[in-house]
Amino acid sequence: MIIHSIIFALAAAAGIMTDAPAGTHSNKEEVWIRVNQAGYLPGDSKIAVLSSGQPLSGTFEVGAVSSGIGADCGAWGPFQHNYRLNFSSLKEPGEYRIRFGEIQSPAFQIGDGAYQDVLPKLREFMKLQRCGDNPITGEKCHQQDGVDVVTGERLDLTGGWHDAADRLKHMITTTYCTAALFLADEEEEARHGAALLKKIHPAPGVIYVQIGDDRDHLPPMTLWHDDQSDYGWGPGGPRAAWRATGKPEGPTYKNESDGLANLAGRCSAALMLAGDREAAESLYRLACANPGCAMSVPVRAPYYYGESTYFDDLEWAAAELYIATRETRYLREAVDYARRAAESRWMGKDRHGHYEFFPYVNLAHWRLYPHVDEAMKDELAAFYRIGLERIRERAIQNPYRLGTPLVWCSTNNVIAFALQARLYQKMTGDNRYESLAAEARDWIFGRNPWGVSFVIGVPEHGVYASRPHHLFYHIKNHLPVGGLVDGPVYKEINDNLKYDSFGEDALARFQSDIGVYHDCFGDFSTNEPIIDGTVSLILLLNEWP
Repeated sequence: MIIHSIIFALAAAAGIMTDAPAGTHSNKEEVWIRVNQAGYLPGDSKIAVLSSGQPLSGTFEVGAVSSGIGADCGAWGPFQHNYRLNFSSLKEPGEYRIRFGEIQSPAFQIGDGAYQDVLPKLREFMKLQRCGDNPITGEKCHQQDGVDVVTGERLDLTGGWHDAADRLKHMITTTYCTAALFLADEEEEARHGAALLKKIHPAPGVIYVQIGDDRDHLPPMTLWHDDQSDYGWGPGGPRAAWRATGKPEGPTYKNESDGLANLAGRCSAALMLAGDREAAESLYRLACANPGCAMSVPVRAPYYYGESTYFDDLEWAAAELYIATRETRYLREAVDYARRAAESRWMGKDRHGHYEFFPYVNLAHWRLYPHVDEAMKDELAAFYRIGLERIRERAIQNPYRLGTPLVWCSTNNVIAFALQARLYQKMTGDNRYESLAAEARDWIFGRNPWGVSFVIGVPEHGVYASRPHHLFYHIKNHLPVGGLVDGPVYKEINDNLKYDSFGEDALARFQSDIGVYHDCFGDFSTNEPIIDGTVSLILLLNEWP
């Protein structure tokens, strides 16, 4: 399957499909059709992008639709000429390809079940990432987690998910994943995360932000159940448990932590969704008493999750506590925190720091919306609309309608925008961002300059990320199907994060200063699967119908 996908990707990247019919256009190697390879629901906006190194004219065909390719949108990224092919009128279920002369797109589906095979694969990835007792591998791992690095106390912090391709566990992402999985009605996986969240808050003033650290990047390179990392207690021994202190942490490189509210607030929301009121209220008190952000802890390298926002997490905790208890004080506090959180400040920016505005979409506004008066509903909707409008203003300037920044883990931003647009539409009935949300989703599944789905192994017969930065692929040739990779980044970000050879770049024609993406193991900045982005995609697809 991996070899087939690489060959298919090379053919598609060259704009050549061997079963293409004869046509009038002969310079096949300079024309590409980019389309959402996973497919479309019948009522979706459906716009493919035809890109070329030279001007084009003529018609395209797909099913019963035949239409002119429209105006040249101009140069963007690696292409000098781009055309938007609108086939939204095609609603008949079936498998299709878009054809322009001798060029045709990869196959895609239209139908109510277009995504029915996608969600199980996203779930499969999350199960593969499980720490403790893994249902995919049948192996146990990290049974000695962990030891408090300050007190030396032995703790039971088994469980949760390994972060991305690493063996460590970040509670910054675990808290979000658990809460979002509950909201997506993914009960089994959510409960797996909730079991660890209960453990990271063993006492009223204590919460752990991280289990393990980047010492797990040292040789030997092994799978999770054979992790030989040495945290000072021998190879394969217990791992460091980093307590969030509310101040800068790290033995050499320091993060900029200044509180606990983001971590404790999200953990409170997650555990209230799990039905644990006692723990949720304890964590909420901890969050309120410690405004500011806890960040992940750097050890060997200076990189960390530098989250800067926390009013959204306090709002989320208060909203879930109100929904569960109906205590009016929680509603008042949720409204107050909602106003302080306001719109998502990353939206409309060219850049932001690594995880600076995590989790990028404020789900608390959506959760709070049904429980407030009309005036407050208008405020909450406006907070969403301000951010969406800022993205729209950027998106309409390019043919792919990409309005989010290509920073590290850019797919998180893309999905956050699409999810916020869908939730805004459900809250208000205003569909002005519906088509842009569809185009953001389409970017994820292959309608991008590289023509690659950023979900590993999805769709099964498409062109997808097939050589990810993940140990199961690298060591066992086991493709972590269903994982959403980081996605493209600005070229200088990629250059600064290059430590290993990428090898021959099969996608070289499609790289540009606007963005680069490499489907290779060596590129951890664009091709490493992320658990938080995968969970956001689960929630998005659950909320799409």
